Amino acid sequence: MPTADARPPILFVHGVFGRPSLLQPWTQFFSAAGFECHVPTLPGRDPTSDEVLARTGIEDCFEVALAAYDRLGTPPIVIGHSMGGLLTQKLAAARTPRAAVLLASIPPGVLWTQLRGMPYLLPLLPRILAGKPFLPPARTMREVPLSTLPTAEQDELIPKLVRDSGRVFREMALGASSTRVNASDVTCPVLCVSAGQDRNVAQWISRRIAARYNAEHQVHPGLPHWIIAGSAVDEVAPPVLAWLNNTLGLAG
Repeated sequence: MPTADARPPILFVHGVFGRPSLLQPWTQFFSAAGFECHVPTLPGRDPTSDEVLARTGIEDCFEVALAAYDRLGTPPIVIGHSMGGLLTQKLAAARTPRAAVLLASIPPGVLWTQLRGMPYLLPLLPRILAGKPFLPPARTMREVPLSTLPTAEQDELIPKLVRDSGRVFREMALGASSTRVNASDVTCPVLCVSAGQDRNVAQWISRRIAARYNAEHQVHPGLPHWIIAGSAVDEVAPPVLAWLNNTLGLAG
């Protein structure tokens, strides 16, 4: 019977406005479960560099994630949040990970904006269309990606969020070629995990991603896009671990 020693490493891929430290609730949970965890920093995020962000697109982020994957030397599990979920899909198409877990993932192709998010997006459009680095105001963060988290947790998270690339957002909004993934190239098991109160990725998009890969779909009705929050880890991470153990035949 497999033991914890046989567990593959996990490559975590952070999302927009994120950096590796914001995935700490997840790396701590999976480290305690016996996994070796790795979290690369996507370009220009930690430390923040507007010069780097201004020339960074999704393909540049993918190259960093792919290099981190290849350095492991053995096929890992890949877990990605938000844009990290899109990069996880691209990794699963380019390589053969043991499994892929998509947390509130951005879809391949166009990311359609929800109507309730439009008032918060419009003031940001000039910088996004120009491909310039930006960070939305605190009110936008509270009302969109962090919407249903406790106020105290929002207060703690907002100063830790970092500037991101307008070019990346433009590519996602327009469905640029860098966002495309050939579903038939993804042969590993896929788990899609979505948040019922996600104001960035609509539920119909999450359902479509799950169907695209014939994936199991776990839905957490009360959570926002920031499904990786520390207050949510005890709800979201255990079913992911159970799925990995069952799917990969790992010791529980």
